[in-house]
Amino acid sequence: MFWRKRKQTDFVAEIEAHLELETERLKEQGLNEEEARMAARRAFGNVTRAEERFYEAGRWMWWDHLKQDLRFGLRTLRKNPGFTAAAVLTLALGVGANTTIFSLINATLLKPLPFPHPDRLVLVWETSGKGHDNWNSVSAPNFWDFQLQSKSFEGIAIFDFGRGYNLSPAGTKQEAEQVSGLRASAGFFSVLGVKPFLGRTFLPEEETLGKDHEVILSYGLWKRRYGGDPALVGRTITIDGQDFTVVGVMPRQPQWQFWNSSQLWVPIGYTKTDYERDWNSFVAIGRLKPGVTMAQARAEMGAIANRLAQEYPTEDADMGAWVVPLGEFGREDLRTALLAMFVAVGFVLLIACVNVANLMLARGATRQKELAIRSALGAGRVRIARQLLTESLLVGLLGGAAGLLLATWSSQLLFNVFRLDHLHLPGQELDSIPIDSRVFGFALLVSCLTGVLFGLAPAFSALRRDVNGPLKEGGRESSQGSRLRHALVASEVALALVVLCGAGLMIKSLARLLGVDPGLDPKNVLTMQMSLPQEEAYNGPPGLPQFCQDLDAHVGSIPGLTSVSAVGDLPFEGNDTRGFVVEGQPAPEPGHLPGAGYGVACPDYFMTMGIPLLAGREFAHADTLSSPGVIVINETMARRFWPKENPIGRAIRFGGTSGPRLTVIGVVGDVRYLGLDARVRPQFFRPYTQAAWPVMNVVVRARTDPSTYTVVVKKALAEFLPDRPASGVETMEDIVRDSTGSRRLPMLLLSGFALFALVLAAVGIAGVVGFSVTQRTREIGLRMALGARATGVLGLVVGRTMKWALVGMVVGITGSMGLARLLSGLLYDVRPTDPRVLGAVTLLLAAIALLAAYLPARRASKIDPIAALRCE
Repeated sequence: MFWRKRKQTDFVAEIEAHLELETERLKEQGLNEEEARMAARRAFGNVTRAEERFYEAGRWMWWDHLKQDLRFGLRTLRKNPGFTAAAVLTLALGVGANTTIFSLINATLLKPLPFPHPDRLVLVWETSGKGHDNWNSVSAPNFWDFQLQSKSFEGIAIFDFGRGYNLSPAGTKQEAEQVSGLRASAGFFSVLGVKPFLGRTFLPEEETLGKDHEVILSYGLWKRRYGGDPALVGRTITIDGQDFTVVGVMPRQPQWQFWNSSQLWVPIGYTKTDYERDWNSFVAIGRLKPGVTMAQARAEMGAIANRLAQEYPTEDADMGAWVVPLGEFGREDLRTALLAMFVAVGFVLLIACVNVANLMLARGATRQKELAIRSALGAGRVRIARQLLTESLLVGLLGGAAGLLLATWSSQLLFNVFRLDHLHLPGQELDSIPIDSRVFGFALLVSCLTGVLFGLAPAFSALRRDVNGPLKEGGRESSQGSRLRHALVASEVALALVVLCGAGLMIKSLARLLGVDPGLDPKNVLTMQMSLPQEEAYNGPPGLPQFCQDLDAHVGSIPGLTSVSAVGDLPFEGNDTRGFVVEGQPAPEPGHLPGAGYGVACPDYFMTMGIPLLAGREFAHADTLSSPGVIVINETMARRFWPKENPIGRAIRFGGTSGPRLTVIGVVGDVRYLGLDARVRPQFFRPYTQAAWPVMNVVVRARTDPSTYTVVVKKALAEFLPDRPASGVETMEDIVRDSTGSRRLPMLLLSGFALFALVLAAVGIAGVVGFSVTQRTREIGLRMALGARATGVLGLVVGRTMKWALVGMVVGITGSMGLARLLSGLLYDVRPTDPRVLGAVTLLLAAIALLAAYLPARRASKIDPIAALRCE
């Protein structure tokens, strides 16, 4: 602005000076003062108008210069297709990788929830113990008290964790189908701020058991199964063998599905056990009032929970409540993993920028005379630097465009290969990784920034270049340019070491995790899920007392299957916790019942899953409601509650001192139900014939590939349960593999980035050494002519390169500590500063750097001194 103002003032002063001279000349010709001045103004124009013309010229001057630079830059790049292709391809890979990771971050972490004012949506959890780490679902009575006493919420509702519902074929041409659904309280949809596309939502009176036979369908299910018939609202459909009236259809708006891709919703229909205050089986969701902060809501809910714990002594004495934003829940581990990936892929992009910067420096060295001539003809150094930056920006934009195309393809590949559609995020259903305007803007920003970044080195080199040197015959590159390129190599090595260290830690962590004994044999085991009738979910007598016997009779007779059974919760997919009292031992304090993992299974479950039976027996079909209650416990539970005695024949009281008496009949090996990386906790099982469970997972063990038995097993199940189709078919090996997905995905991506960084670093080192050898051909020839040996030349070239590489390694080791800390939450049984990993990747990178430097140095050692000196 100052420059423009000064130029403007000088221009106006010059015009005024010419007006005075012209006025004096006209006065000498006989005109009076006024006539001479008017004639001069007509000749030169008004001074004010001249000032306006100057402004117009200045306004478009920069655009003219930019167009000129762009045309020249495009012409220069077109004349050097090899350089252009190499630079654009390198940047395309770097920008494409960054854009791919950002698109995943955008789809999972940055994309706002599709609800009105999503920042006010929260989840409310009960907590136990000190702090807020032990979250638990809420009980219905506590929810009712939360609802009555809290002042921070516009509304609060509850829903269960979801299960499968069986749609009967009656009234449709389709076969029976199992779909996912939720039990929800009447205020659920109003809290989310979603209005139905057709019909209405649930009424408060429909929460009562017996009056809860209403259903709301998702738009997709309504269109797919019922043809989008608007007259369906008010009609009945058959779900789990009972008639339900369709009262509404939810809107189609983008992926608003909530909690495990629900396709239908039914009223909560409180059962007998739901009225128990210690029966925690619901998730509470609320909408904060405008202006209420998260801290205020947490303080209020904590106070309410403390009052409830004191008012009801059977309640956990340390019970509290914790409020978390809906948009943050379930994303903690994902956020850590994606942030680590983003940092790592950012380092890869920086390595790509360093490589391109070295290419630009090498190309600038070959253009020394051209740039010197331009300077000699009057071009300023700033003008030349601006031209070089424009060319760099063009390369960056071309690389960014190619990288965006690459990201479009790689994002979908990432989504499909890693089965990201199985990634359930509350309030959001991930069915693709879109390349939207935010991703496009990110790619554009990264392209521009990288263009400027790798263009700074040649631009600064141009500003510092001597004009006279390149014009002299035999002018050579300055030592400053050589040092700059080697400094870039050091930075490249440092960045590569950081990424390699992160990949090494993740590989070792996953190897340790996969080496953990899961406690079962997943080979040749097939699983599928069935929804069974149940009057009192998760408690009471079984809905189908003959289910296990029918399963054994129909599926167990299939040739090629060695055993068959069923279980409520599969290993590695989590399970519920139940409290109990150990008979014959001191009673615990009120509200401090010991707890253990709880499961329901059919006979032969442990044999089918390959879980070793250590003592006693498994369940039998004779363990019915009319026989004494029995349980099978795991080894950890036996050690903890009966450390120095045989637990067989011992008993517990389920749920408390007044609960049913259950006798231990067997002890089995420990299974890591909560994941390979979770510690084993006490676990006990009840037979399905004595306990309720609304969803059972059928498990079969085959002699060969279990997936080939899918059709025949489903057909056998349909023979005795035609209206309850099986779904969710998976092999146990897939389940075990997927349980490590939170670590497998970062490990594979980091390994890919590390390999890419290693290749780029090797190419960059080889390129710099090769160019340095070319620039020093005469010097090397002179040394050899004076008696230097080939090994001496080899050591000279390699030694200088490795000195800079060593500097980069020292810096990289320091930088790797930061990424290691970021990855610490994803590591299993591996320290972030593991010396073996750090040493291994350092040696690997040193070997690659040595090889990359040796190949061009070897060529230098074979230079013919006569040929090298002939042009002197």
